Amino acid sequence: MTVFKPHEEQVLDLLISSVLASEQIAAIKVKGESIDYHHTGCGYFFSVSHPCLPQNRIVCHTPMVIGNADGIECTFLVFIENGELTIECATAGIDSIPLNFRDLNVRVSAA
Repeated sequence: MTVFKPHEEQVLDLLISSVLASEQIAAIKVKGESIDYHHTGCGYFFSVSHPCLPQNRIVCHTPMVIGNADGIECTFLVFIENGELTIECATAGIDSIPLNFRDLNVRVSAA
């Protein structure tokens, strides 16, 4: 069972497919272990660990990935380092992101 929400899986497909093999991405989605979640008010950080993740720091920021749910627009980045992967979600406007944002129907697209 995956620890990622459907929109987060889409974010991973868009942002890390150029740095990790499809087999690694599939393994992370299925067997990634949730290690941290932090809601900032302006977004959130969600971290997982998996043995196939690299130790060296990789920042995945292209293409620009945009999410939208209930009129709230946000952007996504992915950081990989020390066997961990962190999805950063941040509001793209002045709105704050509600505590339940991960559970909303977030529509994801690449700009």
